[in-house]
Amino acid sequence: MFMLKAGSLLYAIYVCLIIAILSGGLIYIFTINKSLASRYEVKAQLVDRCESCFDYYLSNPDGFEKKALQKIDLFDDGLICEFKKERWGMYAKLQGKAYFRKDTVENSFIVGQRKQKRPLALYLCDFGEELKISGITEIKGDMKLPKKRYKVVNILGNQQANNPKVIGNIGVSSQNLPKIIPPQLTYPHNIKETSLSSFKKNELIYRGFDQETMLIYLDKGENLDRMRIKGNFIIKSNDTIKIDDTSKIEDVIIQAPKVVIEEDFEGSIQIYADKEVVIESYVKLRYPSCIVIDDSTRDYDKKIEIAEDVEIYGGIVIDGNSFRERQNNFVTVEENSMIVGDVYCNGILELKGSVIGSVYAHKLQLETRSSKYADVILNGLIDTENIPEGYVKLPLFVNPEEKKLERIKKI
Repeated sequence: MFMLKAGSLLYAIYVCLIIAILSGGLIYIFTINKSLASRYEVKAQLVDRCESCFDYYLSNPDGFEKKALQKIDLFDDGLICEFKKERWGMYAKLQGKAYFRKDTVENSFIVGQRKQKRPLALYLCDFGEELKISGITEIKGDMKLPKKRYKVVNILGNQQANNPKVIGNIGVSSQNLPKIIPPQLTYPHNIKETSLSSFKKNELIYRGFDQETMLIYLDKGENLDRMRIKGNFIIKSNDTIKIDDTSKIEDVIIQAPKVVIEEDFEGSIQIYADKEVVIESYVKLRYPSCIVIDDSTRDYDKKIEIAEDVEIYGGIVIDGNSFRERQNNFVTVEENSMIVGDVYCNGILELKGSVIGSVYAHKLQLETRSSKYADVILNGLIDTENIPEGYVKLPLFVNPEEKKLERIKKI
């Protein structure tokens, strides 16, 4: 009888132990689930808060102090937003994060100015001659032209249709283009230097924008064939840089005296050259890309040549200080090529293709096999009425009405 009672007691202890273990397990699982739910809830709140803070910052950039690092508790609830904005070529990179205790959500974007409600289609400096339009030229949007305005001419006689169109209000220009923000390349504060030889061909090289910028030097004769480079890089050479269709380059800045983009290349790059840029046929530079030659070099002619059947989404800038400089700056856009964005040419522009955006030109020129004509556009298109929705223009001018920023691309 005693043995039976002892066995029953032991059995009861085992049952209680199992119940305790199961109960403890259930409590532990419940606690873990509650903790995970809280973490997920905090994470979701941080995602929403990061988005709200980006919207607030972009719509009120002047509401923040001019510091490298900005912090804000938007709703005064302990969820902190932190921002860092730096120039990235012609655009800017905006890095933001929202955090609470050990939880953090981060995002980075390339940002730029929102476009004007009615941007100018064409600004042509006034040197006493009218603008001459010929062939199937179309200009859609408001303009500032010489006092003599424009006239229709027939350049190629009966070889082509001659029915140019001008649609928009016309004001009077001056002898100088509107001043722009200096387009010189500014390096980020933190930068790490290396050489191209430290990377392997055909392997993806990626660097996030939350890391310090990497500056890759090219030795004389080195090129970027079969290189796959994406992210927070500046590639620099003291010699000509050539990029062909075996290169895969995204969100990178290229800096050299001369840059040649060979046929069929496609990528997103910002090009800063000292004296020359050549874009060969069937190249596509995706948004946001740009080509820049600034006014810091004055010892030689500077030129940008866009061949036929090229697409550039972003813009072109070539600047000059003196009148002599401007006479030696050249931009050529050949037939069937399209630039979606602004073209600022403080020099001589030959436009045979299309610009979906604004054109600012010191002078215009047309060169045929038999002759050279001043202030002529033949078969060109300038159109500000069909700029793509959400397009963010190059930050060329200081305009108090255009301080609001827009996200261009997540990086």
